[in-house]
Amino acid sequence: MKNWAWSVIIVVLALVLLASASFYSVSMTQTAVVLQFGKAVRVVESPGLYVKWPIAQNVAFINKSLSSYSTQPESFLTVGKKPVLISLFAEWRVADPLLFYARLHNDGTAESRVGDVLRSALRSEVGKMTLKSVIQGQRSKMMDPVLAEANKRLQPLGVHLVDLRILQVGLPTDVLQAVYKRMEAERAEEANAYRSEGAADAAKIRAEANKDQTRIMADAYRQQEELKGQGDAEAASIYGAAYGKDPAFYSFYRSLEAYRHSLSDKDVLVLSPDAPFFRYFRHSLEPAGK
Repeated sequence: MKNWAWSVIIVVLALVLLASASFYSVSMTQTAVVLQFGKAVRVVESPGLYVKWPIAQNVAFINKSLSSYSTQPESFLTVGKKPVLISLFAEWRVADPLLFYARLHNDGTAESRVGDVLRSALRSEVGKMTLKSVIQGQRSKMMDPVLAEANKRLQPLGVHLVDLRILQVGLPTDVLQAVYKRMEAERAEEANAYRSEGAADAAKIRAEANKDQTRIMADAYRQQEELKGQGDAEAASIYGAAYGKDPAFYSFYRSLEAYRHSLSDKDVLVLSPDAPFFRYFRHSLEPAGK
């Protein structure tokens, strides 16, 4: 009886092990590759519970969701052998599970191979471009041929690149310093050119201003002399008219003007009292009745 019980237990355990080895489940994010004696016989992409032959068959699971790949800045040479630092970000997925399993087996190997292909394709594309075009050019124009070339190389491996972008474009420290110095020299040369043009324009403006000043001063002096001449002529005319009306009063007025101008100065005049200059003073100083 005891031996019979142990036989039943052993049979039950064998059936449980056989059942567990005969079923497998596939999730929504997985693709199953069924292998028979190590050779792929079918691919299961729909999620669910499936049956396989125990011992003779086993299952390899492949991630069918998007996988990402990114790099640190790496040096690439342009057409002029100038180094430039570029970092990438890519998204890829398994396009052909059978090819993927046969050539790469797992995601780790696939990621390494994707990195190698991307570096090679990018190195080839950057080698056709100048340093200026890499830094200032549109990134999509540079990435489109790299993406096409990388997919061409990854197709036999069952991998497809969905997206490829440049995260960063930079220059090594020594090249960056050289570029800064060249840019500084160019800006200094441009500033000197602007200063020279400004100095030439300023000199031209000053010359025009001096020319205008000389012309304006000459016109003003001419007008002044004309007005002065007109005033002298009008004064002479007035004096002549006054002299014609009353010569004695005109002579008296002219003498008073001479006294005012001469005696108001600080200079000392030594004249004889009988001089004609003081003839009106003599009449004013004579006693009344004489």
